[in-house]
Amino acid sequence: MLKLLWKTLLVSPAIVGTALAVSSAAMAVEGPSQSEFSQSATAGMEIAQAQDELLDKLENYSQEGQTNTNDQVTSVSELRDVSPTDWAYEALRSLVERYGCIVGYPDRTFRGNRATSRWEFAAGLNACLNTMERLIQENVAVLREDIEKLKRLMQEFEAELAALGARVDNLEGRVSFLEDHQFSTTTKLVGEVIMAATAAGGSRSSEDNQAVLQDRVRLSFNTSFSGEDLLVTRLSASTGTGTDRFTLTEPNLQVINPNTGQPIGIAFEENQLINPTATQTFNIGPRRNEEDNNVVIDWVGYYAPIQPYGNLKINTYVTAWGGKWYDFVPTLNPYFEDFDGGKGSLSTFAQRNPIYRIGGGAGAGMSFDVGWLQSLLGPTSLSFGYLAGTANSPCINGGGDQSQDSCVNNNGINPATGEEYAESAGGNGLFNGNYGVLAQINTNLFNTVNVAFTFINAYHKPDSPIFGQGVPTGPGEVGTSFANFSRSELNNAFANGSVGSPGTPTTTFNGNGDNSVTPNQVNPFDIGGKVTNSYGGALTWRLAEWLNFSAFGSYTNVRFIGRGLSAEVWTGGGGFAFPDLFKEGNLLGIFAGVQPYLGDGRRPTTAQFSNFTSRNPVTAEVFYRYQVTDNISITPGVIWIGNPDQFVNLQGADDEVIGTLRGTFSF
Repeated sequence: MLKLLWKTLLVSPAIVGTALAVSSAAMAVEGPSQSEFSQSATAGMEIAQAQDELLDKLENYSQEGQTNTNDQVTSVSELRDVSPTDWAYEALRSLVERYGCIVGYPDRTFRGNRATSRWEFAAGLNACLNTMERLIQENVAVLREDIEKLKRLMQEFEAELAALGARVDNLEGRVSFLEDHQFSTTTKLVGEVIMAATAAGGSRSSEDNQAVLQDRVRLSFNTSFSGEDLLVTRLSASTGTGTDRFTLTEPNLQVINPNTGQPIGIAFEENQLINPTATQTFNIGPRRNEEDNNVVIDWVGYYAPIQPYGNLKINTYVTAWGGKWYDFVPTLNPYFEDFDGGKGSLSTFAQRNPIYRIGGGAGAGMSFDVGWLQSLLGPTSLSFGYLAGTANSPCINGGGDQSQDSCVNNNGINPATGEEYAESAGGNGLFNGNYGVLAQINTNLFNTVNVAFTFINAYHKPDSPIFGQGVPTGPGEVGTSFANFSRSELNNAFANGSVGSPGTPTTTFNGNGDNSVTPNQVNPFDIGGKVTNSYGGALTWRLAEWLNFSAFGSYTNVRFIGRGLSAEVWTGGGGFAFPDLFKEGNLLGIFAGVQPYLGDGRRPTTAQFSNFTSRNPVTAEVFYRYQVTDNISITPGVIWIGNPDQFVNLQGADDEVIGTLRGTFSF
C-alpha cells in the first residue's frame, strides 16, 4: 500500500509545480517589456529557456519531501490557509512536526487568502507518505500510532489519492512519449509560413503587373548548448523576391548635358526598374534569387553572453551568413517590427528605420548595459557591430554573387557604351568589399519612452544598393531607385531606354567609358563605389496599454569614389499601434512617412540632375492583424505611395495603391 502511495506522491508537487511553471513560462513569452523590446533571436531563446525551465521545475518538484530538507515546514500552522476544523488537521500536524514532511507550495507561498482544498490537502498527505516510506526503507523507527493515522488519512482521501495516481501515470506516459519522439535534446524547431495575395494599381504600375499569390517559408533550428547561448540556423524559401516585385512604367527625367548646358530627355526602358518603395516584408527572401521556392540557408548566427568581471555582462553575436543589425540591436518600432516576418507591418518601410538596412552579411556585434548612466538617463545600453556583405567570397574583384560567375578581373561592362566602366566594380572578402560599422546608444526614460541614436559608416560597391542589407546587386529593400543608387539597376534601364528630346541637338551615349566632355554625349550613371555616413534617431512611447506611438528619422551622406561628388538621402516616419483591438492578440497599425529619397544636394553624376521635377515618396499604410488562433493570423492591409520613385510621371497622376491579404502560420 505504501509503495503505491509513494508512486502517487510524485505527482502531488508536480501538479502544483506544473501550474506555476506554465504560468511562469507564459509570462516569459507574452509580449515585449516596457523598457526593452526583444529581438528575433533573443525572443526565440527566451521561449526555449522557458520550456527548459518548465521541465527542470517538474523534475525538482517531484523530489520535494526527499531532498529539500532546508525548505521544510516545521509546523502545519505555517500553512496559514489550513483550517484546523477537522481531525485530519491534527493528524497531519502530528506527522509534520515529527517527520518534517511538508514543504508547502513550490514557490514557498501558502496562499493565505483562501481555504485549502481537498486536492491540496491530499498533496500534503502524499508528501508525508513519501517521507514515511523513506524512513521505513532506512529502518528508522516509526510510531505505530502514526501508521494508524496514515491508514485513516488514506481512507479519508482515497478518491483524491487514486486520482493523483492516475494523473501521474498519464504524465509519465506523456513524458516517455516525448522523450522517444523528441527532435533533439538541445534544438528547438521554430517555423513560419506566409501566404499573401497582393495587387497594385496606379499610374506607375506596369500593365504587365497582375494580382499574385506568393509565399515565404522560414524554418529555424534554435540550438542551445549551455542554456544561455543560442545557435540559429535558418532555412528559407519563397516565391516573392526578385522581379516578382512590382515594377515602374517609363520613368522620365530631364538631365542637363554638362557640355551644352541644354536639357536632355531620358526615358528608362519600361518594366526595367524594380520599385524598392513597393517592397513588402514577405518579398524579403534569402540572399539568392529563389523565386521557385528553392530552399537555402539564409541565416547562421550565434549568441553567447560573457561576463568578464563584476556585474558587466556583454551579449555577443557572431554571424557567418545573412546577419542583420536588428539581430542584436533594438530598433524601437514595436508592433510594426517583426524582423521581416508575418506578424508586423506589411511594408518594409514601416517595419523599422531604413538606416538598419544599410549593411549586412557576416561579422560580429555586441551590446551591454551602461550602469553609470542609469541614474541620469534610466536603463541604458550600447551596441556595436561590423557586418560584411560578401565576406564569403575570395574574389579580388567582381560582384561576389555566387549565383553567377562573378570573379572578374575588369571593372564590368557599361551597357550604355559597350566599354569597360571607368571605376572598379569593387572588392570582396571580410574587409575589402561591402561593409557596415554600427554604433548605437539606447536608453529608457520614465519606463514608457525608449530613445535610440544610431550611426552607421558603410561602403557599397557600385552595383550594391545602399538600403539592400549588404547584397552585391539588386534594387534595394526600401526607398527610391535613386536613393539606393545601384549602378547596374539604373544603367541597364538607361542603356535600353531613349535619350534626347524633340527640337534639341542629337544626343548619344558616351562611348569612351570615361565620362568624356564630348558635346552631345552623356553617360550619367558611370559611377564608382559609394561611402555613406548615416545618422538616425528613433523613439517609442507607450501612451497606454492599448496605444503605442513610434517614430524614426535618418540622414545619409553619400560620397561617390572617383567622382568628387556627393548626395543626400533623407527619410522619416511615425505611426500608432493599437494592440489587442477587439480581441487579445489583434493589432491595428497606422503608419506614414517619407521613404528614403535623393535630396537636394549635389547630384551624383557628371551630368548634374538639375532640371527635373522631384517630389518626396510619401507612404501611408493601414493594416489589421486578426489573430485566428495562437498560431494563425490574417492581415488585410492597404499601402499608398505618392511619387514612388520620386520623379514626377509626365503622363499624369503619380501614385500607387497596393492591397494585400496576408496569412501567417507559425509553429
